[in-house]
Amino acid sequence: MVTQQEQSLQVATPKTWDKATTSVQVGDYIRAPFTPVMQVIDKDIYPDGQTWLLVKPTNASFTEQWVVEPEQEPQSEFEQGLQHGQNDSAQRLHPIYAQANCQYSAGYVQGYNGKPIPQQTKAPAKPLQWSVTYNDKWQWYVVWVNDRAIGRALTSEEAERIAQKYIAGEKFWQEHRGRVLAAYAH
Repeated sequence: MVTQQEQSLQVATPKTWDKATTSVQVGDYIRAPFTPVMQVIDKDIYPDGQTWLLVKPTNASFTEQWVVEPEQEPQSEFEQGLQHGQNDSAQRLHPIYAQANCQYSAGYVQGYNGKPIPQQTKAPAKPLQWSVTYNDKWQWYVVWVNDRAIGRALTSEEAERIAQKYIAGEKFWQEHRGRVLAAYAH
């Protein structure tokens, strides 16, 4: 009697993620806001815990390299409440909890009534720098801002306009964000 063994292959179904994370696998999709749907082509983990991803849009042929910072360990509800309370106290906001009814509110009350933490200042953003490279194979100019390819053009003048427009848009959004945050601070 001859028997055949069935080999069962376990094929992992690609997952779809809302943001780039260290948990993505090759073949998964990332639907990050304001970017096309990206598919993970390759993945590597650096010794410092960062994750390198090679991704490409599902509707295009170019690729991008992304580096994802390692995720923080999830905090307990008490620790989250403690941090929230400290932040509200430092900003001199009215407390949202007066007494503790759960772990989160207990942490919040303790954090709010404790010593306020100093406001952390964010490091200044790296200035945007653009460059243009020529692709001999496809005979077009590729426009780069910092380390990200943002477009392509047939002439160097058109490539420069693309870069300048992108940088002006980024500066506009940074200024707008600053105005909105300043409005909430008052």
